[in-house]
Amino acid sequence: MTSIRKTVQGRFPEVILGFSVLGFGFLLAELIGYEHYEKGSQIIGFVSTIVGLLLSLLGFMRGSGLRRAVLGLLALLTLVGLFGLKEHNDTRTEDAAKFAQRQSQAKAAGTSTAASTQDGPPGEGGKFRSDIPVLAPLSLSGLAALSFLAILARRQEGQPEEVRAVGVRA
Repeated sequence: MTSIRKTVQGRFPEVILGFSVLGFGFLLAELIGYEHYEKGSQIIGFVSTIVGLLLSLLGFMRGSGLRRAVLGLLALLTLVGLFGLKEHNDTRTEDAAKFAQRQSQAKAAGTSTAASTQDGPPGEGGKFRSDIPVLAPLSLSGLAALSFLAILARRQEGQPEEVRAVGVRA
């Protein structure tokens, strides 16, 4: 067995937790790049990502009281991503309704549909296209759940080095 394989197998929860920290870091960079902190409920996703990053880093600590608190907060954080999914979907639905209204007003006024798409959501040839990613907030839920599971799987002080299931051979 190679040393990298031994390290990964011996420290699998820590490796996963490290990748989760990186994931939260990349998500934070993306939110900053898209300026997803400027208006309304956007700040919820931004702050939640920072909280997820900090909680994942705290997951490397060994205290059992801290561990329970971090696990509880990560469980709650998974729900924030679901809230974001609902927010993105609602906003996209509202944008589609506004677009349809502009389209019908443009037809009633006798103007072309291409002209009515220029100041609204991106559109081509009179079709509604949204730049709001409906499933993107689930990345927050997924990373929080991954951190939760990694912290849950970490050995605590006093726990045996290797725990084997009954009837399973190494």
